[in-house]
Amino acid sequence: MGVGTRRTGDRANGVQPAMSAGPAVIVLAAGHGTRMGGPKAFAEHHGRTFLERILERCRESGARVTLVSDPRFKARMEALLARLPPPFPRLVEADGTRDMLDSLQAALRAGPYEPGCWLWPVDAPFISAAGWRRATEQAARDPGAIWKLRVRGRTGHPLWLPSCLGPAILGGHWPDGLRGFLATVPPERIQALALDDEYLDDVDTPQQLAGLGWLN
Repeated sequence: MGVGTRRTGDRANGVQPAMSAGPAVIVLAAGHGTRMGGPKAFAEHHGRTFLERILERCRESGARVTLVSDPRFKARMEALLARLPPPFPRLVEADGTRDMLDSLQAALRAGPYEPGCWLWPVDAPFISAAGWRRATEQAARDPGAIWKLRVRGRTGHPLWLPSCLGPAILGGHWPDGLRGFLATVPPERIQALALDDEYLDDVDTPQQLAGLGWLN
């Protein structure tokens, strides 16, 4: 998977994106954010959108980013990306009114992702640089495991998925989406990394976001 180092106009003119040596990251940003009042990718905290925060972490690790977005807000997404520094993510389209699993499957079809990828929903943008560095280093040491990040006993996002699981995820459907698939995985394949100083919860409503003013 490649990550562009030029803006959308350059990609349209046939310029090939440069490769990055960091981990693969799939950012799921196609949702319409009904409870938030609009797509969470564009929700702001201290003047920065959720998506900007995640892409900043990805730049710090040299990540190879695939960004899943709904074509219904493609222009708005491209305008946001155009004002950010490179490298620029590869864009994949998916219907944001459908389950998150559909977005993940769309991204996986655009693979490959070796030895795996981080799955990062856009509504969990607050992991610190230090926490993200610990997470990526741990997954790099044991990329064959599923890595869940845990804060005081509760798991949060992002989530590391080894590449060997890709065919099963692409070929299946579960009533509970990805959660349903993970329930079929042998427990010994799933590992947890404690990051007790982090905030990894999904942010779903303006009220929840307003209560996070203490986060940088």
